[in-house]
Amino acid sequence: MVRKKKLSPSGAKDEDGEYHNVHVNLHEDELAVAGMEIGDEVFVRVRDGKIIIQQADPDAVEHDF
Repeated sequence: MVRKKKLSPSGAKDEDGEYHNVHVNLHEDELAVAGMEIGDEVFVRVRDGKIIIQQADPDAVEHDF
């Protein structure tokens, strides 16, 4: 499954009116394909131009954090 998403600004703006946080909305059907549910804890890794999100199960981590 591939869907194009937009990184939407979130959180408070700084003194210059700039955002420093974003969020991505994932639909429950996308989570289901990944074996996740709304409210699950996840690990997030950013490296080499990629953002990897996976279940926060230390026994099943597929990438070194």
